[in-house]
Amino acid sequence: MLEIMGKTKDRSPYIVVCFQECERMNILTKEIKTSLLELDAGLKGQLNVTDAMESTAESLNLNIVPESW
Repeated sequence: MLEIMGKTKDRSPYIVVCFQECERMNILTKEIKTSLLELDAGLKGQLNVTDAMESTAESLNLNIVPESW
């Protein structure tokens, strides 16, 4: 993000909104990656399966977006 922000000199409202959306998308992808890695480890038996992991797995099986996302 800092590299992209450094390349743009114009700070119009559209650019600011774009930066905000990029930050939100980065947070979302981090949460998705973390929860999927934990779920994978739980299914492999490397971690204890928690209620949140079960909820994520159930949502994915039903083709529903998990609550944590």
